Amino acid sequence: MMNVLVIGGSGRVGTNILPFLKSQFKLRVFDLVAPAAGEVEYVSGDVTNPEAVASAVQGMDAVIYLVMPSMEKTRDVVFSYDLNVKGLHVALDAVCDAGIRRVAYASTGSVHSLPKDDFYTSEDLPLESGSVYGLTKSLGERICQWFCRYKDMTIVALRLFQPMSYDAWLQAPSAKWGKYLGSTSLAPSDTASAFIAGLTRDVTAGFHPVFIAGDHEGKHINLSRAQDLLDWRPLQRRPTNP
Repeated sequence: MMNVLVIGGSGRVGTNILPFLKSQFKLRVFDLVAPAAGEVEYVSGDVTNPEAVASAVQGMDAVIYLVMPSMEKTRDVVFSYDLNVKGLHVALDAVCDAGIRRVAYASTGSVHSLPKDDFYTSEDLPLESGSVYGLTKSLGERICQWFCRYKDMTIVALRLFQPMSYDAWLQAPSAKWGKYLGSTSLAPSDTASAFIAGLTRDVTAGFHPVFIAGDHEGKHINLSRAQDLLDWRPLQRRPTNP
């Protein structure tokens, strides 16, 4: 079983997907707080501390980077740069020094501005975001590209669209942006399966950005690269929409 370090595994996305990941990998979570999921090895530490990350990554085969600001902190410039830019670079430097070459990075659809026709045609759209969060996550992707180009790493950047807890996902169609959220938001099992595929599928070395969304019908997001590269598609259906 692959040994996987989950950096930021106690946050919102990590809490939702760890129960699925631990059935596929032997996990170690690196975070400032302990994860809610039981039976998972935990190492306390700050992602901006090189020595702490270097220690945590020892003995691992691959890494999942889930560090991101909480919802109320996404507009905080210093916090966003610390986690999405500085922390990511520190982490990848330690990962590279440890001889690990496979990473799944939690990016976001917010690296793009909303297309005029409300349809994300491909991952090759310009990285143009009007938010601090989207800007810093796009800078994170540039860092990933640098490590792939100069350090021979393989990084799958999963551009997630609204990863939610199961309960929130069930209620998404009735939210303020219900029509959009209902068709694009991600259930935990689908989010988790994307990260599993990001580490286990046989892909060429280099940087691979991939849209990951719950858009079964392809109304808003083209998921063909996820299907072709990772053999991934959203499988979870709401009970009222079998």
